[in-house]
Amino acid sequence: MRHIIFGKMKHYAFALLTLLNVVFALTACSSDNDAFFSANENDAPRILNSDIPEGKNGEPEVLKNISRTENFVFDIIVTPADYTIVTWELDGELIHEGKSIDMPLLAGNHTLKIIATTTKGKQTSRTCLLTVRPLDTDPTLGNDIHDRLVKQGTAAKLHGKNLEDVKKIIIGGQEIDVTYNAQEKCLEYTVPNFADGTYNVVIVDSKGERYGGGQIELNTDPVYPVIPEVTLWEGSFDVTWGTPFNELQYELINHVKVGTILRAYVNGNGKGTAASAWWRNLVTGYSEEDNGRGDIKINGSMVLEFELNEISLKLLKEQQGFYMVGDGYTVTKITVE
Repeated sequence: MRHIIFGKMKHYAFALLTLLNVVFALTACSSDNDAFFSANENDAPRILNSDIPEGKNGEPEVLKNISRTENFVFDIIVTPADYTIVTWELDGELIHEGKSIDMPLLAGNHTLKIIATTTKGKQTSRTCLLTVRPLDTDPTLGNDIHDRLVKQGTAAKLHGKNLEDVKKIIIGGQEIDVTYNAQEKCLEYTVPNFADGTYNVVIVDSKGERYGGGQIELNTDPVYPVIPEVTLWEGSFDVTWGTPFNELQYELINHVKVGTILRAYVNGNGKGTAASAWWRNLVTGYSEEDNGRGDIKINGSMVLEFELNEISLKLLKEQQGFYMVGDGYTVTKITVE
């Protein structure tokens, strides 16, 4: 009888030990994975995704890099799941609510903020970058500081490419008519009278299609960074029809970008302009055979200024560099700013 009782006690002891192990295991799991066991609306929210980049040195990193023809698709895991609402903000604007998103976005480099808020008002968020690539044929805007920082009520320009068919832009939700400047390859418009701040820009073509245009800052007293004027060449070079200025023919391209101000200090009694080595106007691309190269009349000492654009860079690369062309004047200095 004692052997039977002892055997039963061993059996009960083993069963109790097994049960305790299960309890301990569950306790350990609970402490390691609180997110999956927490369902209390009083808990602080947590975003559990491990596929959202943490960022470096306080700067967000890119979550996704997609073409504008692709939908942005992503799922968020939160806790407490039953008591948490997820909202999505793109460049400061609410675009979606829900734990999953699947939607098209306008092209551009965006800041994406994912916000988790509980029914008790407790909140947490994750911020990252989202790149949506335009197609090669899409109208796109450049990033010149004078285009992106403008004063309310003034006439302004937006340079870029494929802008010929653009009819409107939208700034801060307001539609604005634009005029396409074929000579400068840019859009001209009047800046709306909004409060100082940063606003999203949308491009609208003649068919009503919309494209991302990035952001623009409106400021009643815009301050632009001071870029020093750098002398690339100084001396005395007499320009004639047979001897264009070519001292910086292949070097200039290494010192310029879109928005660079090229200055030619000249004196004399003639006419001329900045051009490619194929004698095409360096700003418009026109030649005498087209609509006229647009040579500038020179009388005495003058400073000729040229704001370089995408046409300029293309000409410098494809048409053998930079000339000052014309006749009857002397180049004394070439600078860039």
